[in-house]
Amino acid sequence: MWIGGRAMDGENSSQIAISLFRDTTTNQWFVERVEFNLGATRTRTSFTVPQPLGQAFTAEFLEQLQPLLPTSHDRGLLADSQAHVAIAHLSLAGIRVAAQAAFDGIQKVWVRFQRAFGSVQAMLLPRHRTEQAAENALHYVAATALLDLLLPCLDMLRLDLPASAAPDLAAERVSARLGTLQAKKHDLEFYVGLLTRYIARSPAPETGATLPEPDRGASALQGFRLPGPIAVR
Repeated sequence: MWIGGRAMDGENSSQIAISLFRDTTTNQWFVERVEFNLGATRTRTSFTVPQPLGQAFTAEFLEQLQPLLPTSHDRGLLADSQAHVAIAHLSLAGIRVAAQAAFDGIQKVWVRFQRAFGSVQAMLLPRHRTEQAAENALHYVAATALLDLLLPCLDMLRLDLPASAAPDLAAERVSARLGTLQAKKHDLEFYVGLLTRYIARSPAPETGATLPEPDRGASALQGFRLPGPIAVR
């Protein structure tokens, strides 16, 4: 038995609302945004460019959503409190589908699931989920930190002065490259802090798992171009 948005056993439920439209010429559906009402908080995934359903939702969810969408271009309303959609990691119950009459080749439809349990973003393809965006951002941070550290070091190793060069010239060149690293000190400290917290919260790799030995031969670098020297004045 349900009272409001709370089950009798005390488990909280969430709600999900999906904004769609149909191109009546091609009969193709597109999604504009998905709202997740989690009770105390609400989040929204809005697509900069409306996405075809197959490029926004998992095939498992789409298979159960499409039969619930209107077949006509007329105004209509479907409300079924007993409807149930179950996919991996997510269970949805109670649905309300409100459709506008098609106008100028477009029919707008709103789909609302009254109760949702589990990982609410499981209906979205992985690339649209919040956790995937955070993971990609961390990968970018790691790559940026590595480049900020390695490029000045690589440029220092490229320092090739003739034997007749004055010692002061070599010291000046090395000092300039160390200055490049010093200028990035605060950025590197910030990156290290982010990555340290990420590693601390990540599960440890499975014991016994082995990674293939990297190819250290010259062929491993075939097709790659190292960045050019950093200009130092």
